Amino acid sequence: MAKASKVRWSLLAIIVLASLISYLDRVNLSVCAPFIMGELGFDKVDLGLTMSAFFLAYTIMQIPGSCMSERWGTRVTGTLAMVWWSIFTLLTPMAWGLYSFIVIRFLFGLGEGPFYPNNATFFSRWFNSKEKAISSASMMVGTFSGPILGPPLTVWILDGFNWHWVFYFYGLGGMAVAILWFVCARNNPSEHPRVNQEELLVITEKSSREEAQAEAGKRETAPWKKFLRNPRFWVFGLQYFTTNYIMYVFLSWIPLYLLEARGMSFTGMGFAASLPWVVLAAMVFVFGIISDKMLKAGFSKFKARVLFGVSGMTLCGICLYMAAGANSAVENIIWLSLSLGSLGQSYSSAWATCQDLGQKFGGSVAAWMNTWGNLGGFVAPTSTALMVKYVGWQATLSLTSIVILVGMLCWFFVRPDKNLLEY
Repeated sequence: MAKASKVRWSLLAIIVLASLISYLDRVNLSVCAPFIMGELGFDKVDLGLTMSAFFLAYTIMQIPGSCMSERWGTRVTGTLAMVWWSIFTLLTPMAWGLYSFIVIRFLFGLGEGPFYPNNATFFSRWFNSKEKAISSASMMVGTFSGPILGPPLTVWILDGFNWHWVFYFYGLGGMAVAILWFVCARNNPSEHPRVNQEELLVITEKSSREEAQAEAGKRETAPWKKFLRNPRFWVFGLQYFTTNYIMYVFLSWIPLYLLEARGMSFTGMGFAASLPWVVLAAMVFVFGIISDKMLKAGFSKFKARVLFGVSGMTLCGICLYMAAGANSAVENIIWLSLSLGSLGQSYSSAWATCQDLGQKFGGSVAAWMNTWGNLGGFVAPTSTALMVKYVGWQATLSLTSIVILVGMLCWFFVRPDKNLLEY
């Protein structure tokens, strides 16, 4: 019997690279913040508004993005998303004031919005039930590698050029990956010339190629009315709001926090700001593997998903509180790294649970989850800026740690063992 081809893993590698680019395009703003603020005359609240503009547009496009991927396919939708956001990355340095900057960042968010729902649709079509967590976790490793590589890479570009060139380099990188995705990707495994029969059967978990092709050829839309009537659908969204709220506090403000509150040099900040993301990326991948192995070993989805979601959020909140009261910069970075790293458990569980709850409509559930998550992204930059303005950095981190408790409680009501199509 011939070996199964591995096309799905090569396409996953492109998604990992595109996810990396997508977060490089976000973290560059926070690292360039001192230069942008100086050149354009922004204060922290102004900068927070530009960040929130991105997340507002990004949130608006989550569910439409899922519908686009179901209607147009993951190949076209993914390409359009990458090309669009790369264009507005390139246009960012051309802003001449606050309002033009807000408009460009808003349009940037509209383009990137469909990307992750499209990826979730891709996972639901290209990976079997025992590969959901590792495929989603691999994407998140790419995502969280952006903030690992972004600060030192951006500092390096700034040393040789100016902040404008940061956006030019990253925008061109996004264009290159968009072309790669369009050339290599297909909407379904059965359409790809390099997917052999054995891989198709592995992906679809069917006994014959005819059954697999029939399954892949179905065009169905998600039962949104049924989903919206289910309380677990709402609770699942709320848990991701809290998870992403914390993550976007790190993404948006930790570089400036390390400069202002901890007195780090710009070069030292570039290295230190990446450390929490190193731990997060490692934990996402490790717990993605563990979760899938637990399912293969016969553990329930409650143990493989929910318990990791709860423990991740609990540890995140405790460590963030400890970071706020740390006496030294080194101690502070250690606690910040443990805090963000703990969320790796929750992220790997959340993205795998999209597939558990939604089954063939995993992309739609992911779009819903990411809509809530990016409402957190919309709120976090401006709310954090306002808190820093009125109560200072230390109190802001302490108050932020409380938010995570809501998400921890939500996980107990998600029940991934029972998909939303059944009830």
